[in-house]
Amino acid sequence: MLVRHNTKLLEQAVDLQIKRSAIPTLQAEADAHDKIARANAFRRLASGAAIAIAAVGIGIGVWLIFARDRTVIQSDPPVAQNEPSSPKEIQPKETKKSEEKISRDETVAEEGKTEKPKSPSKEQSRLPTDPSNPDTFDFVKFAYRHVTYAGSTWKLESGHHFDSEKDPTWDTAWCYTRKLANTGVEVQVSLVDRLSPTSRPQAPVSSSETLASVGLDDNSARELASRCLWLDEASFSPSDFDMDQQRKEAAAAADELSVQDGWDAIGNDLPGMPAWNVSLEQCQAQCQADHRCLALTYDKKHAACFMKNNGSVLVRSPDAVMAAKGAIKANLQYSSLVFAKDTVVVGGAYANVRSSYPDCVMACAADQRCLGFNFDSPNNMCAMLDTLTSSSAFKGVASGVKATRN
Repeated sequence: MLVRHNTKLLEQAVDLQIKRSAIPTLQAEADAHDKIARANAFRRLASGAAIAIAAVGIGIGVWLIFARDRTVIQSDPPVAQNEPSSPKEIQPKETKKSEEKISRDETVAEEGKTEKPKSPSKEQSRLPTDPSNPDTFDFVKFAYRHVTYAGSTWKLESGHHFDSEKDPTWDTAWCYTRKLANTGVEVQVSLVDRLSPTSRPQAPVSSSETLASVGLDDNSARELASRCLWLDEASFSPSDFDMDQQRKEAAAAADELSVQDGWDAIGNDLPGMPAWNVSLEQCQAQCQADHRCLALTYDKKHAACFMKNNGSVLVRSPDAVMAAKGAIKANLQYSSLVFAKDTVVVGGAYANVRSSYPDCVMACAADQRCLGFNFDSPNNMCAMLDTLTSSSAFKGVASGVKATRN
């Protein structure tokens, strides 16, 4: 028997249950749409407020410009105010560095640019500024050069200080180098200062002790300073440099010759010595003009000038005149050696060495044990004696005996 069931009520019940289960989802979608609508409304409100604020700012700026222009045309002049200038540092700390190669041993670089505001004048404050091309204040450009001097390579660094990038030239400049001192520590040596592009440069700048620590003195430092590279392509000779008064007096004392008749400075001759057929005055003038010359011996008998780079040992010689500069005067040692030609001294020899005659004399003069010496000229042999008994004629031997100085 076929039985038919009425499922209409069942279908309606199922449909009602499905719709009830969909209610939470529909509510969530409605809440989301409501939040989105509120966010869009708030964004439009904020944009409108920003536009309004910008319009107010522009209006105030225009009002200030017109108000400032009105103050310019007032009949009463403005009262000038003293504005402190920004302090200028001679050598500002590097913050940026770029180099441009000039040649194999010359370089110009730009360093130490720093943005530094300045107090503009009243005239400048009215001029419009270009924000795309700002001015740079208080910076340094460097120029480099490598030179060979006195058997060493020196890197010379020249700094040029600019108040403003728009200035046509620098206001102060300086040159220095760095070198390992005899203590093993690298030392910065200031060679020359240029206080302005037109002022006379001053050199040397570092103390004599600093210069001596790297093997320089005032003269050699000026020689080295004359090789510094400058942005304005200026060149100077060592005589172009100026020194402070105290240093001038010390340099003059160091170059002053002290003359002693009857004494001979042994050894240390400069290349090319002697100079023949000159007077004592001419010999002294040549020594003072040559910074290498620290002492001289003038042979009166043969009118010969021996310029020397030192004069540590002096010996008696009636035909000689000795002169020494103040720089080495305190180091002179007077020996009591008395000399004889073609004469041999008999005694006990404690040393026999091959040497030159001046070296033999200086060796005996510096050794307290040595009482005399014999120098064999044909064989260049030096015998130093610590006991003396007698002397006799012997051709080709030059001798010396220490005696009491009068």
